[in-house]
Amino acid sequence: MVVAPFTFALLTYTGEEHSSNHLIFFTAFFFSTLLSTITVIYFKRSGKITDLDASIREQRVQPLVLGAIYHGIGFLILWYLNAAPIIQGLMFCYALNTAIVWLITMQWKISIHAIGLGGPLVALWFHGIQYPFGMAASLALVCMSRIILKAHTPLQVLTGAGLAMSLAYIELSLLFL
Repeated sequence: MVVAPFTFALLTYTGEEHSSNHLIFFTAFFFSTLLSTITVIYFKRSGKITDLDASIREQRVQPLVLGAIYHGIGFLILWYLNAAPIIQGLMFCYALNTAIVWLITMQWKISIHAIGLGGPLVALWFHGIQYPFGMAASLALVCMSRIILKAHTPLQVLTGAGLAMSLAYIELSLLFL
């Protein structure tokens, strides 16, 4: 939940000047992070999930469905606001990729942490923020931490990272850039 606002801030404030930069960033933050955070906290307090990571695969489905809806609405608003294509594209990636993760999660547990970092790294790379060693190190640390914490297997984190980066690359390059 930290990566999305950081990435949207970099994309919004280091890109082309737009008269609505603050509104664009707030929209991206609200639909990518704030609504999802509130939803997870609500689900934890109401007993729908047992922990804030939704560690139990079956408990991830409803938050993922809502997340895909939130991101889809966020994309439509960013499109309406005429946000930069990379910003619209990243929100589109969040919407579509969350829906894909939801479908995968119905059968198998995949690392949402790895997915949540992989896509934004691709967007930042397209935006010209290219630090391959730092980016690779941050992704490796997230993936290794999920394995060390026994939250995921190596296959689950590698699949999450690879899927996120592949899908983001394809979606952004074909549809937005």
